[in-house]
Amino acid sequence: MATRRDGLARRRAAMGFTQETLAERLGTERSTVGRWERGTGTPQPWNQPDLAKALELSPEGLADLLNNVGPITRAPATNELSPTAIGPLSLREDHGLGVVERIQVTAQAFQTADRRVGGGVLYPSVVQYLNLEIGPRLLDPGDGVHGSALFAAAASMTEIAGWMSHDGGRDALAHHHFDRAFRLATAAHNEALAGNACASMAHLAIELDQANNALRIATVGLDRTRETPGAVRLLARLHSMRARAFALRGERTRCTHELETAERILTGANNEPAADWIANFDDASLASEAALCFLQLTEYREAERQAREVIRLRSGDRVRSRAFGQLTLANVLLEAGRPDEAASLGQEVCQLTISLSSARVVQRLSELGQSLAVVRSLPEVADFLTALAALSPVPSKQEGRTVTWPV
Repeated sequence: MATRRDGLARRRAAMGFTQETLAERLGTERSTVGRWERGTGTPQPWNQPDLAKALELSPEGLADLLNNVGPITRAPATNELSPTAIGPLSLREDHGLGVVERIQVTAQAFQTADRRVGGGVLYPSVVQYLNLEIGPRLLDPGDGVHGSALFAAAASMTEIAGWMSHDGGRDALAHHHFDRAFRLATAAHNEALAGNACASMAHLAIELDQANNALRIATVGLDRTRETPGAVRLLARLHSMRARAFALRGERTRCTHELETAERILTGANNEPAADWIANFDDASLASEAALCFLQLTEYREAERQAREVIRLRSGDRVRSRAFGQLTLANVLLEAGRPDEAASLGQEVCQLTISLSSARVVQRLSELGQSLAVVRSLPEVADFLTALAALSPVPSKQEGRTVTWPV
């Protein structure tokens, strides 16, 4: 039985929108808004932040409106309310896609939206998809579905959940998802995907100041994927994680050697088709890791050069990556004795948080504010601290510092 979202329609009208004007505000069609209100369609993840903003609702408030429905008589089309209907390619129609291909399209859709709005908004939807769509399939794949391919798909989506929980400031939960992703990839006998999970775990270990664990895990990833077709970019990523670990230990020579190795490997990756499910690692990604390495090593001129390269390369929908590049540059400028420039960059990032749900971004903004507070008499710093005070608090970074790594 279909349902009608009367609360959504009433809220839209109360805010002064017609279906046409709300659709124009969101960059979609009037008929799409109509389906949302009739309960025969659900806003896609990348629509939800803009819809919540237009209706002056929190993400939770919008979720309540979308779930608070009353019965009507018309039955929806098959799978019309399924979580698999979130992708840029409508999965409510056949399109010749199998189960694994449907998961892959959905994963790509989640990742595309995540880059723009952050993991805080999307994490519940990913977990729901894992629980309702993928989990049951692992027990009963169905005819024509290869078990190892399904386990690989499950590993990739679980790793996405890990990154979203990490972005939401919940590192213990991120560790749980990365652990499970590694085990699912191992069950799938997919060495590239297991190495991908190792890269994510190494990143988390670095964030938790566990340099030795990060180095060990990244090395395990390299050993598992060194001879795997389609994993060249992944190898570069793993070497960059080793570089971050060495920087955290203050070992400059070994750090720069790993960065040079990553750069050399990445240069040869241009024409290689990537293995399925492997996260992209490009020049901007390497520049981001290098900037953090040189900041850790107090080599501020090179750190600034690398951070500015990140900002140059990251544009369009890569909102969060650009924000991290700006924050790295702000910290470099602060350490180099240029607090006014650092504060101006911080204020720019504060503006991004209006549309970006990322506890990691807010946490780093908060740390920047604490460092700049001693020079609050500077006009730029005062403006930044005012903007920062308006942001919501984030979970403590201490969560997840005591974890047991699976490798």
